[in-house]
Amino acid sequence: MSHQILVATALWAVALWRAPSLRYSRKQRAIALAFLSLAAAMTLEVPAVSASVDSLTGIASTGYLLKHMLGLVSAAAVLEFVIAVVRPQGFLQHSRHALEAACLILMPVAFALAPDDARVPDDIVFAHDTSGWALLHVGVFTLYIGCAMTMTAVLFLHAARHARDRWIRAGHSLLGLGGTLGILYALHRLAHLAHVATGTATPADVHRADTVSTALKVAAIAAITAGSCLSPLSVATTALRQRRALSRLEPLWRALTDAVPSVVLPLTPGPARTRLVLHRRLVEISDATLTLREYVSADLQHRALDMAKRAGYPPRARSAVAEAAWLKTAALIATTSTPYKGEHPRSGSDGLSPAAELRWTCQVSAAYDRCPSVAAFARAEAAHLQDQNRKHAA
Repeated sequence: MSHQILVATALWAVALWRAPSLRYSRKQRAIALAFLSLAAAMTLEVPAVSASVDSLTGIASTGYLLKHMLGLVSAAAVLEFVIAVVRPQGFLQHSRHALEAACLILMPVAFALAPDDARVPDDIVFAHDTSGWALLHVGVFTLYIGCAMTMTAVLFLHAARHARDRWIRAGHSLLGLGGTLGILYALHRLAHLAHVATGTATPADVHRADTVSTALKVAAIAAITAGSCLSPLSVATTALRQRRALSRLEPLWRALTDAVPSVVLPLTPGPARTRLVLHRRLVEISDATLTLREYVSADLQHRALDMAKRAGYPPRARSAVAEAAWLKTAALIATTSTPYKGEHPRSGSDGLSPAAELRWTCQVSAAYDRCPSVAAFARAEAAHLQDQNRKHAA
C-alpha cells in the first residue's frame, strides 16, 4: 500500500470524526473543514484517483489542479482555526480572505493557460518544456502555504509559551511544529521550482526533491493532526476522570444525603453534564458534613484518629479514615439525637483547593465504604452516644 493511500485513509478517519463539529463553533467548523479538504487533496495524490478525475473531466491534470486548490482551502481553514483559538478577536480578516480568493482565482487561470502536456512542472521526464504558467500555478499555491504556515507557527508557538494547561501547551506546540515543518516544505518546493525553471533539473533531482517534500509534508500533516486532536482528547480524558470521581464519591454522597436529605439540591442536572454533577455532589457532601458535625464532639474526632493509628493506617490516610469514622457515627445518630453543645470536629477539606478537595473527599468515601474498622468504630460510638442520650433523658 502506498504512503498516499495510508495518509489519505488516516486523514479521512480524522475528517469523519470531526465532521459533526461543522455545525458548532467557528473554531470547530474551521478544523473540520481543514481535515475534510486535506483528506480530499491527499486522496487526489493517489495516481488511480487522479487519473480517474482526469478521465472524467477530459482535461489533463485536473486532479493535480484540484489537489492544490483543496490544499489551499485546507491551509486557509487551518489558519482560520489558529486565529479562532489564539486571536478570537480576528487577525487581518479582510486581507486574508482577499488573498485566499485571489489565489483560488489565479491558480485555475494559470492552469488553463498552461499547455496540456506541461501543467505539471515536475513532469520533465517526458522531455517537454516546462510551462511558466504551470510554474505560476504551483508557485502561487506554495507561496500561500508558506505564508499560512508561517502565521500558524508564529501564533501557536507564541500561545504555547503562555499556556498553563499542559494539554493545551502540548497541542499548541505540536501545531506550531506542524506550521514550522510546513514552512520548510514551502521553502523546499519553491527552491525546487526555481531549479526546474532554469531548465537544468534532471529526473534524479525531481525524484530527490519529491522524496524530501513528501517527508516534510507528511510530518507537517502528522504534527498538525496530533496537535488538533489533543484538545478533544483532553476533554474526553477529563470527562472520564470526572466520571470515575463520581463513582468513587457515590457511597459517601448516598450515605450522607440519606442521613441529611435536606441538603440535596433540586433540579439535578442531566447525566451528560458530568462536571456540573460532580460539583453538585461535592457541595452536597460538604453541606451534609457541616450539618452532621453538629451532632458529635471534637473528642470523637480525636478518638477516631487514635483508632486509625491503632488500626495501622499510614499517616497520610489517618485523617481521611478518622473523618469517615466520625461522619459515619454522626449519620447513625443524627435522626435520634439533638445537636451537641460544645466544640465540633473540623473537616479535613477546609481550605483546600477544588482539586485537593476532590482527592480528599474520594479518600474519605473509600474509607467510609470499605474500611471495617470505620464501621466497627461508628457502631460502637453510636451505641455509646445513644446510651448516654437515654440516660440524660431519663
